[in-house]
Amino acid sequence: MKPTQTLQSTPREQHTAGSLRIRGDQDLDKTAGISFATIRTDLHWVIRSKTPARKTPGKFKQPPKDPVKVFCRLKPLQNDGDISCLMATDTTITLVPPESCLQYRANNYKEYQYVFKQVFSESSKQKEVFDVVALPLVGDLIQGKNGLLFTYGVTGSGKTYTMTGEPNDGGILPRCLDVLFNSISDYQAKKFVFKPDKMNGFEVLSEVEAMLERQRELHGDLATGKNVKTPRRKNSDEEIGFRIPDTTKITNLNDDNTFGVFVTYVEIYNNGIYDLLEDMSDDILRNKSLQVKLVREDASRNMYVHGVTEVEVKSTNEAFQAFYKGQKRKRMAHTALNAESSRSHSVFTVRLVQAPLDCRGEAVVQDKRAICISQLSLVDLAGSERTNRTKNTGQRLREASNINNSLLTLRLCLETLRENQLQGTEKMVPYRESKMTHLFKNYFDGDGQVEMIVCVNPSVDDFDENVHVLKFAEMTQEVQVSRAAPLRVDLGLDLPKGRRNAYKNLEDLRREIENEIVEPNMNQPIYSLSGPFPCLELMNPNDSTIMDLTHFLELRIQRRQAMQEEIKKLEEEHIKRLMEADRDLVLLKQENSLVKQELISTNLSLENEQRKNVILENRLVEKDNLVACLQRQMNEQEKLLRSQELELQEKNIKIKQKAVEKEYVKQRCNDKIAAEKEKLSKEMETRVREHQSQLRKDNEKLRVVKRILSDENGAYILPHATSSCPSSARPELSQVQPGAGVEHNVVPSQFLTPHVRKHGIMTRHRRSRSAGNSKDMWLDHRPGIPASLPTVMQPQMKKRKSITKLTDAKDVTGSKASKYCLMTQEQDSAGELETRLYKADVVPTSGGGAQVIFNDLETLKQRSPLSPGANKRSAEEGTVEHSERHARCHISLEGHSKRPRV
Repeated sequence: MKPTQTLQSTPREQHTAGSLRIRGDQDLDKTAGISFATIRTDLHWVIRSKTPARKTPGKFKQPPKDPVKVFCRLKPLQNDGDISCLMATDTTITLVPPESCLQYRANNYKEYQYVFKQVFSESSKQKEVFDVVALPLVGDLIQGKNGLLFTYGVTGSGKTYTMTGEPNDGGILPRCLDVLFNSISDYQAKKFVFKPDKMNGFEVLSEVEAMLERQRELHGDLATGKNVKTPRRKNSDEEIGFRIPDTTKITNLNDDNTFGVFVTYVEIYNNGIYDLLEDMSDDILRNKSLQVKLVREDASRNMYVHGVTEVEVKSTNEAFQAFYKGQKRKRMAHTALNAESSRSHSVFTVRLVQAPLDCRGEAVVQDKRAICISQLSLVDLAGSERTNRTKNTGQRLREASNINNSLLTLRLCLETLRENQLQGTEKMVPYRESKMTHLFKNYFDGDGQVEMIVCVNPSVDDFDENVHVLKFAEMTQEVQVSRAAPLRVDLGLDLPKGRRNAYKNLEDLRREIENEIVEPNMNQPIYSLSGPFPCLELMNPNDSTIMDLTHFLELRIQRRQAMQEEIKKLEEEHIKRLMEADRDLVLLKQENSLVKQELISTNLSLENEQRKNVILENRLVEKDNLVACLQRQMNEQEKLLRSQELELQEKNIKIKQKAVEKEYVKQRCNDKIAAEKEKLSKEMETRVREHQSQLRKDNEKLRVVKRILSDENGAYILPHATSSCPSSARPELSQVQPGAGVEHNVVPSQFLTPHVRKHGIMTRHRRSRSAGNSKDMWLDHRPGIPASLPTVMQPQMKKRKSITKLTDAKDVTGSKASKYCLMTQEQDSAGELETRLYKADVVPTSGGGAQVIFNDLETLKQRSPLSPGANKRSAEEGTVEHSERHARCHISLEGHSKRPRV
């Protein structure tokens, strides 16, 4: 190691001897005695670092979730006389509808109350907002966690001020950069040690490669005419010099890592992503617009902007220079609500790259897997706008439409996430409908903390917009995001902790030792056993010069012998220390070999455990996929079962309907069959009566012939064979006088049967059935509103059940009715009201039903005796009586059974 090399003797010191070398060794040993012990202890601790304990694999647990943190900040009123439409506490906002709002005009006065994580009043300072909202995100960034912070609100509500602030009072963005560089200033890597790989990752370059990259950058700046030493300050960067930085510092970080900071700045304009830091000169930008970038997914399934420019910065000022460069290219416009209104969503991302140092604490580990990347995205959302207030047209209207659509997509994504988490559904979250939500997809899926600052203008003019903004912000708090664990890099190198400080201490000690070593003075004598020699000149024989010289030499000899003995002792002690060092070195080598063996075995066991974990994770993933597949199949089967149950219900309903129809058809068929039977029976009865009548007539004729034959002197006029004509038109049996002027067929009276006058008999001459047995139960079927009957004869039913519509068979089968009566009312040919009563018997059947057999008809009708129809009919009847009398008698004499039909 380098510290041990600095303790060896130089060639100039090796050829020196005497007291100087001994004194130098003693002084050096006294000076570095404690340091050597300390170095030995540090080295021994570095080599004998603790082996990590073997962890037993535990059960898989679902990571904890945290809700989206939503804060609210109120903007001060523009004028002192303006009226506020809200009341605020530490966590609550209450909106009070003013007289100019839609709810007040619609007589729907209602106060709205919203609860947030914390509400910052109009008097809150930027420092207070930063410490509560963004400082924890910076701490998570240093710990390897991702974070997303965006400002949301109506146009002109103070979003950009909250994010950037002013030079003398910075906002969230500059304070985040200040705290970050204050914390990692002593641990930053040299430029180009970390280099982006254009695939959302980074590569680690060696010191030589990084030096070559720095030289290329320097040569490129010189070739383009840039003054590297004294860059000319631009007008937009003058604010950097007057800025008041934040002095907050985070001490909780891993000092054995080295850090690199990269920034990107993009804007989302009309649903397209543009790189604001793209390496293009301003002259080219005047003639050519920025290219649209694509959102892609890297190997770790993280979303990123492909081809975006990542600028490595070493200080807050460098980061601000990149920020101001992007601000120049950002699309701004003048609207009715804001003089400098953002027409796009801007995303400023700070990416922190950290990697561990090697075991000597000197250089970065040259392994891409050891890199830990975390990022903090600061999003300044464009304000939601209403056209009726901004009066935008043309390009401004298109921009406002795209802004509102992207904000609506963000709202739909959060509502879908909330619904999936509350109801346990698996609806597809529409991330891809907007570039903004597609880019931040990983944050909502659990890859980092998400926070929102809702900026609200309490003016009454913004009341209607504030209702929707605050409602959406309050709903966002119900979305749960999985808590991201810090990334831990374990490459099996077993790197000891505190190696950076150990290396730093060794470097400081080396510099101290080099400063304490003094170059020997070549003019100084080599041996210095005593003082200077006495005077050697003899002035007289009695001088004591010889005696003094003898005494001086004896003293030198004694001192030389003492120094030789001391040198021997020192050599023996030095040899002993070398032997002890050799023994310690051997022991350390043995311990090192044992540690290496333990490390190898530990690595092997760790690899085995990792393989087992991978196998178990794969099995777990397979089981999860199988469970999901079975769940989907079960859902499909449930849907199929529900559909089949519905179909079964429909079929059962159809079966019942068909059964009812079948029963109805059966009933109709039975009724028709009964009617046909009755008709046939009546026809048979009619035919039987006709045959019997024919037989009686034949017998009568035979008797008449017999009488004629037995009594030749009598002559009788034969009566009419039928009794259908009226009794007044039928003459009595009388003897016809001869020579009466009319020719008649004369038959002897002894052969004629005397004609007995018979009155017309009604075949149904009996009392009406409606006045029949009092024990019968009538089913009276009448129309909805029947006309009153003015006739003298009225139907009377003592026991009856009235119905207007016969739709249910139970009215006939279920009731105790034994009689049925149907009433109909119509107009006859003369325009008079004619009421008909169709009467029937209700006969139970063997199948449990009932049969209705019609057997009678009664007609109730009124007619004026002076009506022309009545007189005409009576006259016609009289004509028929006189004209057909002789013909009927003539037919009777001829022996016909009945008159032929005309």
